[in-house]
Amino acid sequence: MQIKSNVTFKEYVKLLYKLTYERPVMKLILAFAGIILVWIIFYYLSIFDLPEPLIYQYLTLVLIFIVQPIVIYTTIRRNYFSSNYLMEPLEMEITSHEIKIKGDSFYLEIKWHKIYKIVEKPRWFLLYQNSLSAILIPKNVMSAAEVVNFRGILKKIEDDLIIDLKNPEGIKSAQ
Repeated sequence: MQIKSNVTFKEYVKLLYKLTYERPVMKLILAFAGIILVWIIFYYLSIFDLPEPLIYQYLTLVLIFIVQPIVIYTTIRRNYFSSNYLMEPLEMEITSHEIKIKGDSFYLEIKWHKIYKIVEKPRWFLLYQNSLSAILIPKNVMSAAEVVNFRGILKKIEDDLIIDLKNPEGIKSAQ
């Protein structure tokens, strides 16, 4: 299967914000900020008899709602524009044994058993090479049939890996 893709900066930003803010720790931080915000609103509306918020509560909100997203954005921007892999148009050849990726400045072949983790998102396939680095395959460059075909390849790979894990020596069991 052949795929041609070019991840735009806008797509990359949306994906990374989504990945960042779906992490449990980020949800916890946002919930904490939400509680502080409700406290401040309730104080000024005199809904409950709450203590007056101090400067620390306001600073916490500014850090969580303004500074943190700006820092995340600048990190995303720096990563995108410093990586040829992300900015270049890519040609990918996907087989049941490996994935080959060709960009303007690099060529990469990875055997499926060397992939750390595979994640499917509503608009992306993410093929993690380690816990932080992933090959990004946008679904919008694939037809519906190609998405189904790719899922079939991933299912076959998953089944093969499960078989290999159950039988690491490659010994056939007597049935």
